[in-house]
This record gives sequence, C-alpha cells and structure tokens, in this order.
Amino acid sequence: MRKGLWIVAAVALLGSGVAMAQDQGGPRPEDRGKPGDQQRGGGQDRPAPAPRPPAHRPPARPPAAARPPYGRRPPHRFLAGGGWRHSIHGPAFRYPPGFSYRVWATGAILPPIFLTPTYFYDGYATLGLAPPPAGYQWVRYGPDVLLVNLATGRVADTVDGVFY
Repeated sequence: MRKGLWIVAAVALLGSGVAMAQDQGGPRPEDRGKPGDQQRGGGQDRPAPAPRPPAHRPPARPPAAARPPYGRRPPHRFLAGGGWRHSIHGPAFRYPPGFSYRVWATGAILPPIFLTPTYFYDGYATLGLAPPPAGYQWVRYGPDVLLVNLATGRVADTVDGVFY
C-alpha cells in the first residue's frame, strides 16, 4: 500500500513539472518583428515598437548642502536646529544614588527625582534650542538634555551629547 502511494506521489510531481515546461504557444522574442512569419502571432506583421525615452533617475546622492548632517557624531558636537553644534564643557554632573547614565528615548517616563529644579537647564537659548512649551522643562541628564512634561514625566524630545 505504501509503495503504491509513493509511486502516485512521484508521478504527480513529475507530471506537474512536465506540464509547466510545455511551450505556451506565444511568440518567442527572436520571432518578433520578422516579416512574412505566418506560423505564430496570428499572421499579422507588426511594426517594431518605438524606442522608449530614457527613464529619469535622481542623482545617486543629493548635493552636500541638501544632505542632512546625520550619521556619526563628530567629537564634542550635538545635533540641534538642523546642524551640528559644539558641545559645552559644563560642570560635572552628579547622578542621584542608584542612577547612572542611560539613553532616554522619546515617550519614556523620567523618574520624579529629575523633575526638580536641581536638574532643570535654563541655558537652552545658548544651545540653539527652542524655549519649552508651557508645562514642559529642559532637564539635564548627564551629557544630554531632555524636554520633559512636568506633569507626567514623559520625555518629549532628546538632545544627545550637549555636554562633555
């Protein structure tokens, strides 16, 4: 019984491969455009297709002035206002007990200990940053500055590498 099933399966697989390999009857590329060819294509002579215009392709890379300055951060620089700015050699930052540096992402919740005036940063204008909206504050966290909603502690924006 098993041998019979194997034979049926093998025949089915081979039969489908043969059916797929059969010629579908359409004109072959080398037969197109031959005048007087009555065997395929319905017996009509077709004119050669018109040449297509070259496709418009954008340049491989935009000019240097149009390229955003993302990528590897230059040493002692941070990205603000669409360009790299010089980092500030600010006062040493002391983390509260139990905390160390971590990268904060937009949407994360900052612990309440950092929502006190000790960690607020008011020199945002010298960094080229916009003033915080009502209910928000720029907070320094190690070498970074975070825009934080004071009511919820949610990080709205981050600027990495402001201080070194």
